[in-house]
Amino acid sequence: MVVCHCRAVSDCKVRQAIEAGAGDVEAIARQCGAGMACGGCRPALAMLLSDLGLERFSVDGDARPAASASRATV
Repeated sequence: MVVCHCRAVSDCKVRQAIEAGAGDVEAIARQCGAGMACGGCRPALAMLLSDLGLERFSVDGDARPAASASRATV
């Protein structure tokens, strides 16, 4: 399915970028172009990151894999 219509980037390309190390929306944009034009797909990119267990943001700007335990409510 096309995630970024401006750049014609599919969800498969976005997942490939994430698997190659893109840990946040900005890194995805740099790697495959999704989210660089109008930005309308950025929420979908963030959701794909979340679906793959990655945090969208961290204190130093680098996303890190989120342990499943850290998502549990304590």
